[in-house]
Amino acid sequence: MEFGRLSVGAKIAVIGGAVLVVNLFLPWYSGSDIGGGSYNAFGANYLAWGGSLVAIAGAGVLLLKVQQVQDIAVGRFAAEQLAVILAGLGTVLVVLRLLTVTSGASLGLYLGIVAAAAVTYGCWTVMKEAGLDLGMDDFTGGGGE
Repeated sequence: MEFGRLSVGAKIAVIGGAVLVVNLFLPWYSGSDIGGGSYNAFGANYLAWGGSLVAIAGAGVLLLKVQQVQDIAVGRFAAEQLAVILAGLGTVLVVLRLLTVTSGASLGLYLGIVAAAAVTYGCWTVMKEAGLDLGMDDFTGGGGE
């Protein structure tokens, strides 16, 4: 992979995805509020590890597309659109982890939110550069006759 050939948005998404991989193993919760010790994403809840993995999948789909390894499409959604949907869903899940349990939150949780948001932003940028939108007109009432 030639990192220098990637667009700025793709670089942001890939770096965010790499940070999320490492962040899975950092402490997400710690302190006396949780009985002492600390928990990484896998011990924090499915919202933590699931959200991170879904956002990582978004970065992976985008990376496969921009590196011309595999053009993944699901139904009428192009790879760039799928990457944004996955990254956005992952970001929402990680934010929900913070909203459901704030006591004892540690570095990993906040870094997870920032990294997942970076993946979403990077994927969004690449999607816009490709001249695409989310293609949700059928669901929002737009694009009618």
